[in-house]
Amino acid sequence: MVEYINSLIADTTINPSTVVLKLTISLILGLTIGAERQMRRRDAGLRTFTLICMGSTGAMLLSIWIPQIYPNFLNGDPGRIAAQVITGIGFLGAGAIVRGKGSVQGLTTAASIWQAAVIGMAVGAGLYWGAFLATFFTLFVLIAIEKFEQRLFIDGANRILTIHCSKSDPEIERIKAVVESCRITVSSYTFSVNYTNNESTITFKVTLKGQSANQQGMCKELHTIDYITAISVVS
Repeated sequence: MVEYINSLIADTTINPSTVVLKLTISLILGLTIGAERQMRRRDAGLRTFTLICMGSTGAMLLSIWIPQIYPNFLNGDPGRIAAQVITGIGFLGAGAIVRGKGSVQGLTTAASIWQAAVIGMAVGAGLYWGAFLATFFTLFVLIAIEKFEQRLFIDGANRILTIHCSKSDPEIERIKAVVESCRITVSSYTFSVNYTNNESTITFKVTLKGQSANQQGMCKELHTIDYITAISVVS
C-alpha cells in the first residue's frame, strides 16, 4: 500500500489515480484553511475555501493534461491556464473586501483566498510538500501572528466611532481630545455636513488600548457637549 501511494506521488502523468489523489489532498488542505475562517465567522468559510483550492488544482491538472494528451499541439503551454487562475482569483478576492465608513474589512480573507488558490495549484503540479508547508504557514499567520499583532499595537482593537452633531461646525479638536483622554487613540477621521438640516457627522477610526480603554467614560464626557445627539462604536 505504501509503495502504491509513493508511486502515485512520484507519477507525473495525469490519470484517474493521480487526479483522485490530488483532488483529495486539495480538499483536505482547503477544508483546513476554511475551518479557521469559518470559526471566525467570516463570509468565506469551509465551502468557499475548499472549492477554491480544488478548483485551482483542477485547473492545474487540466493545464498539464492538455499537452500530454495532445503532444502535437504547439500551443500546449502547461502554465497558460494556471496563469489565468491567478488573475481570476483576484476578482473573487476583491469581492471579499468591504469598504465602510472610515474602514476597510476583508483584506485578510481576500489574501487567504489567493493563498488557497496557490496551494491548490501546487497540489495540481505535484508539489505536495510545498502545499502542506504553505498551509501550515497560512494557519500560523492567521492564528499566531494575530495575537502577536495585537500585542505589537498595544494590545488594542480597532473600532469605528461615529458621532452625530446637531450643528454644522462642531469643535472636532475638542471632541478628539475627549476621546483620546479615555485611552482611545484616534488614527484618522472623516467629516460630513448636512447644511439643510444643520447637522454633521464625524467618523473616527480609533484603537482601544486594551482593558484601559474607557468607552463608557468617553460617552459620558461626550454627552456633556450639548450639540452631540448620538454616538456609536462598531468593530
